[in-house]
Amino acid sequence: MDGVVLKIDRGSKHDGPGLRTVVFLKGCPLRCKWCSTPESQQKDPILLHMETLCVRCGRCVAACPEKALWLEEIVIIDRQRCKHCGKCKDACLNNALRFSGMIMSLDEVYNVIERSRSFWNRMPGGLTISGGEVFLQFEFSKALLKKCHEAGINTNIETSCFAPMEKVQELLPYLDHVCCDVKHMDDERHRELTGVSNRQILENIQMISHEKDLILRYPVIPTYNDSEENIDATCDFIKTLGDKFNRVDLLAYHEMGTITYRRLGLEYALEGVPALSKERLILVRDRMVARGVRAVLA
Repeated sequence: MDGVVLKIDRGSKHDGPGLRTVVFLKGCPLRCKWCSTPESQQKDPILLHMETLCVRCGRCVAACPEKALWLEEIVIIDRQRCKHCGKCKDACLNNALRFSGMIMSLDEVYNVIERSRSFWNRMPGGLTISGGEVFLQFEFSKALLKKCHEAGINTNIETSCFAPMEKVQELLPYLDHVCCDVKHMDDERHRELTGVSNRQILENIQMISHEKDLILRYPVIPTYNDSEENIDATCDFIKTLGDKFNRVDLLAYHEMGTITYRRLGLEYALEGVPALSKERLILVRDRMVARGVRAVLA
C-alpha cells in the first residue's frame, strides 16, 4: 500500500504529546484562506518553482514534452498541462524546480518511524499523522496507525475532522490522542473561510471528546476569527464536550507560508494581514481561561 507524503519530521515538539515523528500527508478538502502549506492541498506531487534560484536559461522550457512551461520575466507553469514527468526538473542546473510530495510505501514510512524509537526511550513521544488531511488518505492512514499501535507506538492525528463519523470511529481503536482544529463556530462564516461546513466537524469533535484524549487547536486569525463573539461561542461549545477533552492550543497566525504561494503561482488571500502579536494571543487565552476553558499558547 502506498501513500503520498509531503514530508516526515522526526523531531517535533508541537504536534502532540512529547517528541513526535510527524508524517505529513498530501491532500486536503478544505481551502482555508490562511493555509500556510498550500502545497499540501493537492494530493498528487506538485511542481514548485524556486524563483530565487532560477537563472531563466530556458532549459526547463525546452525539456517539457507537454509545452507546460514558458519563459517570461519568470518561468510560468501551466498546471493543467503538467504531467509531473520531472523532465523539466532534471534539466534544471540550479535545482530551481522541485516536486513537493513523494509516493512512499507503508513499510517505507513505518521504517522511518521505527528509527525514532531511540528518541522515545529518552523522552515520551510517538507517531503523529498530519496533513493535508488524514482522512483524505484514509486506508493508508488506518493501516499505518494500526501497524504502529500494534508495535506499541503512541499514536496521534492532526485533523480538521471533516469526514464521515464512521470513518473517524474506524480510526479510534488505533489512536491514543486526537488533535483537531476549531476554526470558526458560525457555519456560514466557516464556509466562507474554509470552503466547507463546520457541522460534521463539530459533531465529530463531540464524539471524540468522550472516547480519546482530545486537544483542540485554534488558529487565531486577525479580523477573521478572533472576535470576542467567536471566542465566547468557542468556549460555550467546549463546555459541552466530554471528559476526554484536554485543552485548547492557541496558534498565532503567521505569514511564513506566503512564499510558497508565489512558488505555486497562486494568490494569497490574506496578503497584507500582519502576523498576530503575542500580546493579542495572550488576551485571547486570558478570555478563554476566564470563561473556564483550559487554553495555552502553542
